[in-house]
Amino acid sequence: MSNTIQKTALAAAIALASTTSFAGELGSLTSEVKVNDYEKGLTKTEVTIGKGSYKLSDDVSFLFDVDKDFIDSEGAARKEGWDTQFGLAQGIGTIGDFNTTMYYLFRYDTSWKASDESDSSDTKQYIIAPYLSKDISLGGKDFSFGIELWAQLGNDNDESLKNISGVETNFYLSGALSENWNLELAWYNFDYYDTDEEEYDYQIGTENYLTYSLPLVSGFSFNIENYVEAYHTPDSDTTIAYAHIQPEFEFKKEVNENFSWHAGVSYEAFNWEFKDAKGNKDDKDIFDNNEFQAYLGFTIQ
Repeated sequence: MSNTIQKTALAAAIALASTTSFAGELGSLTSEVKVNDYEKGLTKTEVTIGKGSYKLSDDVSFLFDVDKDFIDSEGAARKEGWDTQFGLAQGIGTIGDFNTTMYYLFRYDTSWKASDESDSSDTKQYIIAPYLSKDISLGGKDFSFGIELWAQLGNDNDESLKNISGVETNFYLSGALSENWNLELAWYNFDYYDTDEEEYDYQIGTENYLTYSLPLVSGFSFNIENYVEAYHTPDSDTTIAYAHIQPEFEFKKEVNENFSWHAGVSYEAFNWEFKDAKGNKDDKDIFDNNEFQAYLGFTIQ
């Protein structure tokens, strides 16, 4: 593990320890092992060591998400890596009709060849993101509507912070359509610094989930995830889209009011990816890569 992530984890642990004497309680903690096995010889195993929140006060929570990745690909050396995020969520009251929360986040991702630790890469992001949310009614259904303003500084392989700095504006809408169907919509746009042309590029996109959940017996349920993501970058005239339909069997067992464990298996019955890039010799690229997924974990809250 790199010095950066070690120092970050240590600082987070010290911050938690220092607050327990006067305030603080665990909001939630989830640990999980997830295996994604693709058709074309690619397998990714993700170990979520800990993801959740720790309440420091009535208005402030410490957020954490620490994942270890193991990636196997046919004809290539196995890679390992860390995906991490630490931060604070601070409630700052209301702005108009919106409840407002400020997020202060640090992300650190790194990867390397498992055999000799060569071919390493890392990315750091420093993020400030106010989030405004309110409950609304549409067609007689209750939904949650949110607006996220996102500003970041970051770097790629220790290059200048400006390389991936910029802002985003995101809009969210989520809610239950019926007892079994749930909808999550997100619309977003980005302005990121372009080091080649020294200008900001604009990007628009959408990411949407329509999910179905049918409770069965003894903690089992049958779920279907319908997912569509697409975005367009006018400067490079690039359009990328993803879609899948993923049935799943899931099991959840509540041991007591504070502890539960879960497991599940799923398969992408339909998977579609599309890329259309101007000036690319393969102008249009359409392919599918069905994915089998299995996971096992527990949650404390």
